[in-house]
Order: sequence, then C-alpha cells, then structure tokens
Amino acid sequence: MTSPQPPRPQTRAATGGGVNEATLHLPTTTPGSAAQPPPVAQPAPVTQRTAPSPYPVRPPFRAPAPPPPAAPEGPMRTTGARPRPAPAPARPPQRWEGTGFRPDIQGLRAVAVALVLLSHVGYSFAAGGYVGVDVFFVVSGFLITSLLVKEVFDTGKISIAGFYARRARRILPAASAVTIATVVGAWLWFPVTRIEAVMQDAFTVIVYAVNYRFVATETEYLNADQMPSPFQQYWSLAVEEQFYVLWPLLLVGLLVLAKRDPRRLVATALAACAGIFAISLVLSVLTTQISQPTAYYAAHTRIWELAAGAILALMLPTLKRLPKGLAWVLGIAGLAAIVASGVLYDASTPFPGYTALLPVLGTAAVIAAGSGAKNPASSLLATRPFQYVGKISYSLYLWHWPILILIPLAIDAEVGLGLNTVLLLATIAVAQLSYLYIEEPVRNARLLKSRHGWGLATGAVSSVLGIALIVMFTVVYPRSVDDGPVDLEAVEEVENETEMAQRLQLGLGVETVPEDVVPPLAGIADDAPKIYKKGEDGACHLDFATTEPRQGCVFGDTESSTTVVLFGDSHAAQWFPALEAVAEENGWQLITRTKSSCTPVSVRSMLSGEGREYTECQEWRDNVFDELALMSPDMVVVGSADDPELLGGDDHLQLWTDGWTSTLSRLKAAAGAVVTLTDTPWATGDSAPDCLSLHQNAVQDCLAEEPYEISYEERREAGTAVQQDEGATVIETGEWFCLDGRCPLIVDGIVVYRDTHHMSTPYAKSLTPLLAEALPAL
Repeated sequence: MTSPQPPRPQTRAATGGGVNEATLHLPTTTPGSAAQPPPVAQPAPVTQRTAPSPYPVRPPFRAPAPPPPAAPEGPMRTTGARPRPAPAPARPPQRWEGTGFRPDIQGLRAVAVALVLLSHVGYSFAAGGYVGVDVFFVVSGFLITSLLVKEVFDTGKISIAGFYARRARRILPAASAVTIATVVGAWLWFPVTRIEAVMQDAFTVIVYAVNYRFVATETEYLNADQMPSPFQQYWSLAVEEQFYVLWPLLLVGLLVLAKRDPRRLVATALAACAGIFAISLVLSVLTTQISQPTAYYAAHTRIWELAAGAILALMLPTLKRLPKGLAWVLGIAGLAAIVASGVLYDASTPFPGYTALLPVLGTAAVIAAGSGAKNPASSLLATRPFQYVGKISYSLYLWHWPILILIPLAIDAEVGLGLNTVLLLATIAVAQLSYLYIEEPVRNARLLKSRHGWGLATGAVSSVLGIALIVMFTVVYPRSVDDGPVDLEAVEEVENETEMAQRLQLGLGVETVPEDVVPPLAGIADDAPKIYKKGEDGACHLDFATTEPRQGCVFGDTESSTTVVLFGDSHAAQWFPALEAVAEENGWQLITRTKSSCTPVSVRSMLSGEGREYTECQEWRDNVFDELALMSPDMVVVGSADDPELLGGDDHLQLWTDGWTSTLSRLKAAAGAVVTLTDTPWATGDSAPDCLSLHQNAVQDCLAEEPYEISYEERREAGTAVQQDEGATVIETGEWFCLDGRCPLIVDGIVVYRDTHHMSTPYAKSLTPLLAEALPAL
C-alpha cells in the first residue's frame, strides 16, 4: 500500500507572480493563453519651462519600427499574389494539476486500516474488514498515477530510476524492519513444525512474490489447517509492489505511443486503464468461482482495483469541476458503501469477484467527491482522529499481524478478543514509533533524496539484510534438523488389540516428547504416504482439479492375479502404508484411487475453502466407478472423512445415507468384496504437531482438554448402519486411536497425527497387523 504522505510545507511564492507548486491545487493554464503582462508605460518627456519659442513645436523623436522578420528559407505557401505567413509554433502542453496533500485520502487510509484491524482482532461486527485492503488498492492506483502523469506534464518524461528510488525510500525501510522483527520472533516462538515454511514466506516477502506463495499453499489441501503465517499481511503489499514495477513501464510505453504528447498520453492511458479494469474484473469474477484463494491473492485478479484508482487520476481535471450537490451524494454514498461492505461481508462471502465492486466503487466515489467541492464525507475524513490513524496506517498495517500472531505464543496465552484488543492498543504505540523513527527519517533524509542511486541502494540494503537473516536462522542456527523420511521398515508394529490398548494407555501418560520421536516434528509437514508423489504421469493421490485416474499406481505384487483397490479421499489415502504392507505380505496387487477432499460417497459437495461445488469430485468418482466395473477387483477398501459440506437438500443425514447406498450398490456390482474403514479422530483445536512442538516438556498440557476426538458421530453411525445393511465389511478404527474416549498424541514414540485430521505415516504402518486381521480373506 502507499504509505501515508504528510502535507508538504508551503513555500513562499517567487517574485514576479511565480506559481507555488506546493499548494493543494495548481491552476490549469496554458502558457500561451495566459494574460499578457501590461505594456510598460513610456516615461513622459521631461520639459523645461522656458520662454515661448518662435519655432513650431515638433513631436519627440521616435525610433523607426524594426523591419519585419525575414521570411523562412524554402517554399512559402501563397494565395494569389500575397504570401501567407508561416504557421505559429505549437503551444507547449498544458500544466497538469497535481493532487497535493488530500486530507480525505489520509482519512480513507484510516478507514481502511481500521476495518482490517478490527476484523483481525476478532470483532464480529467487522467480519468483512478485509475490504480495507481494497480501499488501499484504489488509493494507491490514484496517487501513483497522479504523480507519474504530473511528472510527464512537468518534465516531458518519466524517470523510472527516480520513481523506484522514491518507492524504495517510502516503503522498504518500514517493511524490512517488520520483516526482520518477524523472522526473529518466529524463530524464537513459532512451533518448530512451521519454521521452515515461515522462512520460505519471509524470502518471498523480500522478493515481492509472497502473494503467489499464498496462492500455492492455501490451495494445497495438506496446508489447509496449518497455523496462519506471521507474514500474511504482506500479500497486499506484494500486489502493490508488482503494480509499481509494471505501471510506470506501461506509462512510458504509452508515452512513446502518444509521441511524447502528454495530452495524448492521458487519453491513451484512460483507454488502457479501462481495458485493464474490464479484463481483470472478469478474471476476478471467474477465478473466484473456481478458486477463491487464487482470486484473493493473485495480482491479475486484483489489478482492476488499482486501475480504478488510475482512471480517477487521469480524470482529475474533470473531477475538480464536480457540482457541489453531486460531490455531497458521491462522498456520503461512497463512505457508506465502504462501511457497509466491512459490516455485511464475512468469511462466507465469495470475494473478491463482483462483491469487491462495492468497496472499490465506494472508495472511488469518495476520492471523486473530494476532488471537487467540499462535502460532509471529506470533512469527516479530515478530522484529527482520522488524520492521525491515516498518518501511521502503513506501520499499523505492517505491525499488527505479527504482533497478534507471535505475542500469544511468546507469553503462552490463549488467544481471545480481550488479549487481541490489548495487543491492538500496543500495536498503535509500536506503529507510532515506527512512523517517527523509521518511516519519516528515511523518507526525508537529504542524502537519500539527493540522488536516485541512494534511494535504490536503500532498497537493496533492506533486502540483503532480510535475506542474510533468513540464511542465518535456517543454515547457521536452525531450530532443529529434519533427518528426512522415516524408515517405515524400522517401525515396530502392534501385534494385537491387547497390545494396542496398552500402548494407548502408556501414551496418555507421556510427559515429554522423546528425542527420537517419529516422524521428527521439524519435518512432519512433509510426512505423507508415497502415493502423494509417485506415479507415471503425476502423483497417484490426485489434487482438486484432476479427474482422470493416474496410470502406474500399482503396488504390492504387481504381477498378482488378486487385485485390491484403495478408493476414497485423503482419509482413505492415509491407510496406504498399512495396506501396502498387507498386500506385499499376501501377494496382492494394490491399486490406489484417491483424491483430495473427494468422498467416495455419491453426494454433491462443496470444495473446501473454495466456496463452490466440487464438480471435479463427481466426475472423478464416476470415472472410478466405470473403471472398477471393467476391472472387477477382488476387493475394494473404502475410506472417507465424515465432514463434507453437502448440497442438494436440507436433510444432510438423509443425503449422506442415500449416497452411501448408491456407492455401495455400484461397488458390490463391480468387486468381489467391499470393505469400509470408519473415520479417524479430528482435532478439537490446534494440531498435535504444533502443540507438541510448543510444549515439548509438558505434553500433558496438550492433553488437558481432549485435543482429538471421534467427530461427526451422527453421520458416522448412519453411514455404518448402511454399510452393514448392504453387506460391506466394516472395520471400526476408533479403538486404534482412543481409549475410553481419550486420544493420546504420542504412542510408543510415534506422533499419532501429522495434522488436525490425518494420522502420520509411521503410525499407519504400525497398525498393519490389526488391519490385516480385520480384512476378509481372499
């Protein structure tokens, strides 16, 4: 976001009627059309009183008029016998009126950052406070374009080096200070399970690409329930920085296209901005329907908001002539639209897409109104509280998120509205100090302003310091070492149900995390069955978009005539290590057909985190049913989470049971035997690895409030009843995880869960004998 700009001091006007460029509004004049100065009066001849002269009075001497200018060389256009004078030289371009300091825009920054902060603190009335970022985008597009266009009219060109130097001085010092502080805080207090990911986040912050990292991580199913990154707020800054890199280059290209005529540039840029606005808005709407995280973080689905501000900047001369009544309506309606979107929107709102039009157009209306006549909205935004918060809004935005995320970890406090409110007040104090001692000194340092190179060097130094710190904490002083994948062959397996109960009992009494715990906490984020990576044309376990089964996903005895298929979502895939071991022991051919978040139950469902129907799941499931009908396997082992958000009616329990009936009917017609695995426990709060890494010497703190439990019991029971009625073999897995309703996190030196609802690969392998005993003989 563009950092707050204090008012520029007024400079004394030069003598001789010079224009003061520091005023709020510069007159739009054409030098050639300015009023000509009055001719200098000739002094009257001095006469001396004498006696009357006998001679007639003669007029005073006047110099003869200068000869007319010589005709230019070359042919002259004539009409008849009289030559036509040469054409007058072209008028210099008109002066572009700059924005100067706009109190209403400073106040808009205050509104934007207040909405974001109230939302992140947890106030329910500001659930849609994320629209504050959209306000910042419009403001940035307006201010940056205003500055660049004024530079063209003043100098006839755009200094790319100068622009980047000013951006570096204004943005990077404070951003780098927060980045460095966040890296240090994360290294000290963040769970070791997330340190590597956090350092990767920090690196992408420094190279201005963190928004696309969040696109990748938040659309990855295995990352869906991880702790939020302490660098989450930088995504919007990355979008703006990507805009800053490309926008002046585009204007330079348009200036060349306009033959360096500033007035043509304005017209050309308006057309370009309108096109960018339309294309990006359409992409935003379409992408929001397909992948909401992508639409939210990506620059190409957000650039239309900055283009909206750019259009306002290019229309500034027209906006300054807005009638007073229209300015009143636009200002009040625009401010109401911003506030309404922050109050009425929430996490379920499909955003950005078309819903982002409300805050974007509201912001545009307020800026347009403030460009013209004085109006109530602009007057309100110009009051002291709004001006103060707007002044420190950049530092407020940068500091608030790491403070809200890291301080509760540092003091081992439970996050809540009360604590977050206190931390918000502390953030205001920190932001004030950051503004006074980082933002302002660097921005106004004479040395850094003297040459563009100094400003660019400031940005380079800031980036190098951040990268050096990341290298130090990841290479020189790592929190822990990831020893790589666990040797599953070395995992000690449970022999029978009695031993299982004993292990669970001992697990409930574990006090400290063993030094040789498997999988190691530092690398547990990468702990997943090998079907997540292995396959001839990609991973055997499919992502959201893929609908065709992978080839080459055959395990066990690949030449065997006995075929077993593992079918379902990730809660089926988590059983692969145990089922593969059983297949190898029995000489079976094992084929996997699993897909993230896609239940094998024949229901319509929503795609988790995307806010749309998961049509790819239905298509893939039908493809698998058709494949199984042709394959005729000896056994199909089915696993499913009990949590899908169902579509198609209000009676979700009936939809669930009908879906199981349909699925089992098709499977029974295709396979010799059908086996179902009941769902595994779900976390009631933080994931086991995160809690264990924060309480390595106090594991009982993690067990105090029953961190995992069997969930969605009503669906579980209804599904089990249908499975039994349809003749499937039902394997009740709950007794392999919990004892008398209590579910330990570490069992026999193995971390049971890799996240909030999947068991770890070593733990699955340890259950091999129990699974083999429960499966029907083939």
